[in-house]
Amino acid sequence: MNKNKLIALVALIISYLVVISLLTTVIPDTHEIWNAFVILTIISAIIFHLPGAAIGTVVSIAVGVWYAPITTDTFIQYGLLALASAIIGWYANQQEVQEERLGRLLMIDRLTGLRNYSYFIDRLEEERKRSDRFGSRVSLIMIDLDHFKPFNDKYGHEQGNELLKYMAGIFKAQVRGVDIVCRYGGEEFAVLLPNTGHAASYEIAERIRATVEKSEMASVENGDTRTVSIGVATYPNDADDDLQLIDRADEALHKAKEAGRNKVVVYGQSENEPEALSS
Repeated sequence: MNKNKLIALVALIISYLVVISLLTTVIPDTHEIWNAFVILTIISAIIFHLPGAAIGTVVSIAVGVWYAPITTDTFIQYGLLALASAIIGWYANQQEVQEERLGRLLMIDRLTGLRNYSYFIDRLEEERKRSDRFGSRVSLIMIDLDHFKPFNDKYGHEQGNELLKYMAGIFKAQVRGVDIVCRYGGEEFAVLLPNTGHAASYEIAERIRATVEKSEMASVENGDTRTVSIGVATYPNDADDDLQLIDRADEALHKAKEAGRNKVVVYGQSENEPEALSS
């Protein structure tokens, strides 16, 4: 339960207690008291959906039965309240489900199924703040598909899209469950590695590079080998903030491409061997 709903729950409980206390201290108008319970039940249904509708209805009817005997009119009122709150609760639930689904879709790259740039930026900020709070590190891997434009020109955009999806599958398979793989844009991908320093991030990046180099895409000619160039940077070792971390990883990526592609370069490291990297 999030903070807003917790506050709403406390407010509703207090409101119910206030209304119930009125029944024990004064003799209010029955119609006014019932209207107050109806309003509270509807609010419960809107905020907490069917569970809120059910609990609100039960409380309202229980107090109503305690305060006044059941008659044909009150029985009808109870039934209408239960039906109305159930409908409102169901509708509110459907709306929330749709909003959550839309929110997820807006954060997903439709071609590869990976998280998109917007999600990446938000998550990078979260991980950087967590790193500051707990004194941990977060590494960023930037991946670029080598010679993607010539591939597109040779095989066409449809095969280019298939290659992007194929590579996305490889990247996801080679990282840990806590890591976040995103499509950064075009043929460039980003991998966020929470609580990870230089040595471990290098190992993951090198595993990705080696797996891509050995992979075979069925629709691609045997001689047309696919490779990737990778840049790695770590916060706070290499950068002071989110944007600088992206710049440093991108700088390392460009060095990998300048060095002949199909390489992993860690920012600030002259030799990219595991033993040369600090953990």
